[in-house]
Amino acid sequence: MSIEVKEIKRVFRYNGIELPDIPGLTPQAVRDVYSAQYPELISAEVEAGEVAGGVQEYTFRKAVGTKGGTADDDARLAALKAAVAEEAKGRQKDVDAGLAQALARRGMAARARAWDATARDNAHPVPRLRPVSEMLAPVA
Repeated sequence: MSIEVKEIKRVFRYNGIELPDIPGLTPQAVRDVYSAQYPELISAEVEAGEVAGGVQEYTFRKAVGTKGGTADDDARLAALKAAVAEEAKGRQKDVDAGLAQALARRGMAARARAWDATARDNAHPVPRLRPVSEMLAPVA
């Protein structure tokens, strides 16, 4: 009994399209070559199928999901929605309560008035005197 060696033909499929094989490249390298024509293949997974009849089929599957998403995004989104709902109802959040406490501290009102006066003074700056052409040095 002798061992027979048969060549296996590779077939690449993406989105119902059969893409020609590029000999000498790994399946990931073939995906990278075709990503120039199909940009969504950049993050696609390569799934190798069973060998049947001397043909191995590789399928490119698009990565589905949200960019930069994590497992706790749903909880964070729910917390944000709850905070927005509370604010819409006019309830005071912890941050607002902390700000109110800081503003109630002794001396804070005087500092706030000083900053307000500074802002008002800088709103209308004093016009600067501009030299007339006779005052300028001659250009050599």
